[in-house]
Amino acid sequence: MKKAQATLEFTLAFIVMVALIAGLLNLWSWSNGHIGARQGAYEGSRVGAGSKDSPGEPAVPYGAGQITDSRTYLFKK
Repeated sequence: MKKAQATLEFTLAFIVMVALIAGLLNLWSWSNGHIGARQGAYEGSRVGAGSKDSPGEPAVPYGAGQITDSRTYLFKK
């Protein structure tokens, strides 16, 4: 009786593990097939976003400002 129960438990656990591994392989295969297309579209959109429409000052100028003692939080004396 105990041997049959152990065989049944092993069989069920084996089926669950095979299903999990098959699912992971399927997910890996899907992501591997689609990463190139997604990355290409992303890089194409970044080039467009970084290009200026006209020469001169950017539409939103970036300025970090001066770093003062009140703005430093690390290594404060």
